[in-house]
Amino acid sequence: MKIGEASRVYSAQMNKLNSQKNLLKAQKKAYEKGEIKMTEEQADKLAKSIDRIELQYQKASEFMEGFGTYKELLRNAESAKQQRDAMAEKAEEDAKCIEIMRRIAHGDKVPPYDEQKLLDYNAEMYQMAKNMALLAENEKRKEHDSLWDEDDEKPANEMSPDEVVDNTECSMVMPAEIMAEDFSAE
Repeated sequence: MKIGEASRVYSAQMNKLNSQKNLLKAQKKAYEKGEIKMTEEQADKLAKSIDRIELQYQKASEFMEGFGTYKELLRNAESAKQQRDAMAEKAEEDAKCIEIMRRIAHGDKVPPYDEQKLLDYNAEMYQMAKNMALLAENEKRKEHDSLWDEDDEKPANEMSPDEVVDNTECSMVMPAEIMAEDFSAE
């Protein structure tokens, strides 16, 4: 089960437990006010049911607190991974632009696309490289291929950290006694 699905299932179970707890407490209150009649045995069974469901609700609340922490840790890890990847891409782009600047400054011929990338990256660097190229005009020029691949220009279809977490397999399972459908005393 994916974490997003588990979240919905666990929240639904919490709502069931809360609704059932409120219903049983309302019955007890009505009994205490004399609005409904019960035998002593039924009243004891109702009290035991309330105690049992309150215990289940408490355990479920503790579980959901841990589950929320689990999701937050996964979200933070995914966010850090995405930031790391973005920084690595930025560092790679920086290195490529510096290399283009170096090539232009030596008077080498670079593809127009690479020149435009350098200009977009930093117009001052581009201008310095062009000025230095004028000084190196008499030297033999090399011709270079582009430093950018076609794949570099495709936008990444990255999911947000929340989407990644929601689509991750869930390793936390709500205990069976909390997931029970029968809330009556045994």
